[in-house]
Amino acid sequence: MANQETSSVDIKLDALQRKLAYQRAAIVGFFLLWLGTSAWLVQRPPSMPPVVAVERLEIVEPDGKPALVLANSQRPIAATIDGQQIMAGQEEERRGIPSIIFFDGKGDEVAGMLFGVHETSNGYSVTRHLSLDGYGQDQTVVLAHYQDQKGSTSGLTISNRPQHSQLDAFRQLGLQPGATREQLTAAIQAIPEEQRAVRRRELFGTTRAFFGSARSGEARLELRDGQGRVRIVLEAPETGEPSIRVLDEKGQIAFRLPE
Repeated sequence: MANQETSSVDIKLDALQRKLAYQRAAIVGFFLLWLGTSAWLVQRPPSMPPVVAVERLEIVEPDGKPALVLANSQRPIAATIDGQQIMAGQEEERRGIPSIIFFDGKGDEVAGMLFGVHETSNGYSVTRHLSLDGYGQDQTVVLAHYQDQKGSTSGLTISNRPQHSQLDAFRQLGLQPGATREQLTAAIQAIPEEQRAVRRRELFGTTRAFFGSARSGEARLELRDGQGRVRIVLEAPETGEPSIRVLDEKGQIAFRLPE
């Protein structure tokens, strides 16, 4: 009887050991499967959507200030300096033209690209525009093409800007950031006429050079002095002789080829 009881216990122990062995094997198998799946998920390249469709995409700095804004024709962004909008109504002025606007990392707009067309029953107008701004200032380099049913002009314009910011220029005119264009025009017109041109250059700078094609058809290189006066003109018309003109401070021809 004792031998039969011992044999029965041994059988049960063997069955229990086999069961534990199966469980250990299953646990090891599940662990290896989890480990392999985790490694595959880590090494697998992230899936990317083939197309992202948005009306405005804003790339921002860690502090939330804009770095790059891509906008459709109905959601433009206004220019800012030191985080302040320079002029009211800019979104409306830019509306209708898709844009890419660049900022400098601290909230100042520094460059922009505009590509648009406006069509009506009376015709069309086309804008192709790339500009680079000075530090805290307006455009210093502009590469642009403008066209309508009457013709087109294309070229590169270079401007000098003062060392102070546009916001300082506004304050010197008694305006605050965010003033309207009408307020700016009125403030400039309030300057005595005999001082207005000089004061305007002091506040906002002046155009120094243009190279491109004019609406009238000629290719043209125009150089201006620090007062904004045209001093040298190289011109090649669609037909006829090209010319070189050097002008004096009063705009009179001092030298010309051909004579």
